[in-house]
Amino acid sequence: MIEDVRGRLLLELRAPDARRAAASLTCFGGGIEAGESPEEALIREMREELAWKPPTAAPCCDLHGSDGGWIARFFRCPWDGARIACEPGVVPVWAPWPSLPGLPLSPWHRAVLSAVADGRGEAMA
Repeated sequence: MIEDVRGRLLLELRAPDARRAAASLTCFGGGIEAGESPEEALIREMREELAWKPPTAAPCCDLHGSDGGWIARFFRCPWDGARIACEPGVVPVWAPWPSLPGLPLSPWHRAVLSAVADGRGEAMA
């Protein structure tokens, strides 16, 4: 979750033919590669997707499946005003927190962002 000083989140509008979360808004990020910690994956994904390194990153929410198993860790990163360069085909969207209920968020991201807004550190998929 990349957030600017005005309280807006930087989200990614996924392509209509995306393998996951098609035509939905999601946070930037991705999977953990073999031997990576969640923190290392975050740094790698931000470099790959935005050509940007977060100045800081704090874990804010863990996403669990219906079986209770861990799915993903979300981090809160302040945007430092640096230039970002999205991958081709990626549409970045700055969205204020109050606008989130009316936006086409993916189910995972809606659950996580709702949990964070409520001050909870865990969400269920």
